Amino acid sequence: MRFLLLILLVSCIYYTGFSAGITTNYDLDTTVFDIADPLNLWIDFLKTEDDSTGAQYWNKAELKKYYESAYFLAENELQFGSDNFLKLLTYTNIKILSVRESGEYFKITSIIEFDQMEEGESNIQYILHVYAGLEEGELKLFNALGVSTKQNLQSTQVGYINYHYPKYHDFNIELAKQQNEFIIEFSKNFDIPIDTVDYYFAPTNEEIQRIKGFDFLIGDNGKQIPSGKADPQNRIVYSTGTGEYYPHEIIHILINPYYPNCHLWLNEGLATYFGMSRGKELDWHLRKVNTYLQENSDIDLSKMLVYKTLDQYTDYRYALGGYIIKKVFEKGGYEEVKEILNSGTSDDEFYNTVEKHLGVKRENLNNYIRNDLKSSFNK
Repeated sequence: MRFLLLILLVSCIYYTGFSAGITTNYDLDTTVFDIADPLNLWIDFLKTEDDSTGAQYWNKAELKKYYESAYFLAENELQFGSDNFLKLLTYTNIKILSVRESGEYFKITSIIEFDQMEEGESNIQYILHVYAGLEEGELKLFNALGVSTKQNLQSTQVGYINYHYPKYHDFNIELAKQQNEFIIEFSKNFDIPIDTVDYYFAPTNEEIQRIKGFDFLIGDNGKQIPSGKADPQNRIVYSTGTGEYYPHEIIHILINPYYPNCHLWLNEGLATYFGMSRGKELDWHLRKVNTYLQENSDIDLSKMLVYKTLDQYTDYRYALGGYIIKKVFEKGGYEEVKEILNSGTSDDEFYNTVEKHLGVKRENLNNYIRNDLKSSFNK
């Protein structure tokens, strides 16, 4: 009977509420553990409900590096187009799970979730951790990325690239030099300036996410395959399973700030044609697309933009976007490719660009691409 009462008591007090949407796990006893200051710092930050106001709780170095609009790097993972991340979080439930001492910092772990969508389904977006540490004698918040870089990673600079990777990794200097040479040549060909890039890589996406501060991130399911993500605003690349050489994401870092009027398919196509996708060259993906198209006559490429992925490895945007970049490059070189990168972001502008530069009307795209791929790969 006493055991049953204890279970009921624990169930009732599992979360202790501070304000709407912010709760702490019942075992976070600040009278027993010396965690009141970091815990309250995190709660006070969340309760500001505004990025600019919340900045007072963040460390100066990251505010300067990432600016007041993006200092909380979790925003880059999931923001639904919001320009105020802390405001967005007011629509979520934040459950603070633990506060643990970690070297000179306190590691604070939380669950962030939206309300349940359907019965039997949770709506957890991520389990993340931030850090609290002293800056000029005052307790401030820190992103996990910087702390992970300092505590757990090895760093090597090769030309314009600052590599950050697990300490157990045997660094391949030749691949690193090759990628630095790629940056120099690509920037020259597209007439864009070069600056340093922070390049994080690890064997698995799970390890990359831990470096960034995520124990769970929505959508990170299935087989661990080569992948990458670019943060052009902060000039950071995250690469999984591709080692020291994966130019795809670096292309986004270089191109995106200077071609804001570029359609998404052409943007991803450019990065795939010159820099691979999922660690595979463009032709590897196009060969798969060709096979799939022959087996599925109902696919209509005159409306190609409605299609998304073939499978976990190949995406239409990357493969067919790369195909268009390839055809334009073969026709007019870098100058014509630069022209289409400025041709507009709307779908109508995309189809008009294809017609202008490849001479193929939208209604003829299905036959044109199918026949061209078939002749290229069915030999």
